[in-house]
Amino acid sequence: MMPFAIMGWGWTVPAALVALVLPLAVLLLSFMRRRPRPVALGTARFFQEGGEAEASPRRWHLPGARFWAVVALLLGILASARPRPSAEEEAVYLLTVYVDRSPSMFLPMDPDAPEGERRVDRALALTAGWLDTLDDGSQRAVIRWRALEPGGLDVTLDSGQGVPAALSRPPSRAMAPPQWGQWAAPGAVFVTDSAELVGALEGSEVGLFASGGAMVPGPVSAGPGGLLLWDGTDGPLVPQDSAEPPLRVHVGDGLPESIGSLVRLWAEERGFRRTEAEEGAGLRVRGAFDGAGPGARSDGEVSAGRDGWSASFDNLAPLPLGAREGWRPWLVGGGGECLVRARPGEVEVGFAVVRPAPATMEAFAVSWARLLDEHLVPPAVVVSMVERGAAGASSSLEPALEGTLDPEVLSRRAARAARGRRAELLLAAGAAAAALLAFALRLRGSG
Repeated sequence: MMPFAIMGWGWTVPAALVALVLPLAVLLLSFMRRRPRPVALGTARFFQEGGEAEASPRRWHLPGARFWAVVALLLGILASARPRPSAEEEAVYLLTVYVDRSPSMFLPMDPDAPEGERRVDRALALTAGWLDTLDDGSQRAVIRWRALEPGGLDVTLDSGQGVPAALSRPPSRAMAPPQWGQWAAPGAVFVTDSAELVGALEGSEVGLFASGGAMVPGPVSAGPGGLLLWDGTDGPLVPQDSAEPPLRVHVGDGLPESIGSLVRLWAEERGFRRTEAEEGAGLRVRGAFDGAGPGARSDGEVSAGRDGWSASFDNLAPLPLGAREGWRPWLVGGGGECLVRARPGEVEVGFAVVRPAPATMEAFAVSWARLLDEHLVPPAVVVSMVERGAAGASSSLEPALEGTLDPEVLSRRAARAARGRRAELLLAAGAAAAALLAFALRLRGSG
């Protein structure tokens, strides 16, 4: 709200209103009672008449020329103060907060306190602390919180509603570090652990809140014999023997028999343990007919192949195409049906019957084994050495807010500014007209 607002209007140059003393002074001078000049006359009669004139009160009088001069001054001063309609709403900023979900974000800030504050907790606290500094009366922010993982959280909240709790929970599968360049735009805020982006973002409109963090030694690989531990030095990795293999594989009941047998043989050869529970498994292989698949069962035979093998498929439940939630098609039929799709930690099959061509059986087995190898994910405790490295000190870089105003607010502001300019023009035109009229009346002798 502008100062000196009156009836929904304010003045962008209120100092100009000080000049209102000028027309007020003219009015006061015009209303002062004038004393008549004494006139000496030669006869008593005239002397008596002069005394009566001196005794009679003189009426206050404002000549027409002077009146219009006062009006011209008043309108000109109001025009110079630049009237504008008062704002009816506060500024609304639209921000998008992108939260890094790579494994390093869920490492502890203090390596000696593994159950203490994590990097993601520190980074989100820095972001929330900055949002709390915004003035709710004039800097209301609408925040779109986005977890950088396929199918992750994407929710829009007011700044006063806090940080969504889901952002503090680890993702169900390991995520790669984000490629920040594709999201750099006015109103973007990056939440991560490493402050390396600060130099690249300084001078831009993008904000950054980085937790920093010390190097965190720990498991960096897993195999049939157990975990491999990194101690934070350039020395060799230290094996940690385990009573049972750390990698587990879940084989669903809805798989075709030949695919199920192949997956079980693959897990046995690599020394992985099969588990009935899906939770915590490094790989889950399921069929579309075990109650978990999204497809609808249909008859009709189709042919497909890849990697040097071909096969016919029957009893289909085609799977959705596209990369939503991280799924990617691995095998597509001739009619465009998605027969197999995969994402890290999961493989889903959309058929109940498969008949590989006899001449390509060996290529068929090798191709499927490669699919399973590529999508096996290690246990959550396994984090690469790159991710476990030091992330530096905490850092905060606030985003520029002016370029993030809600377009509707900008539109209403432009409309108010146009109305204000029209009012300013009308006042200036009225002042000019009043000044011309005062000048004309002065020439005619009425002032």
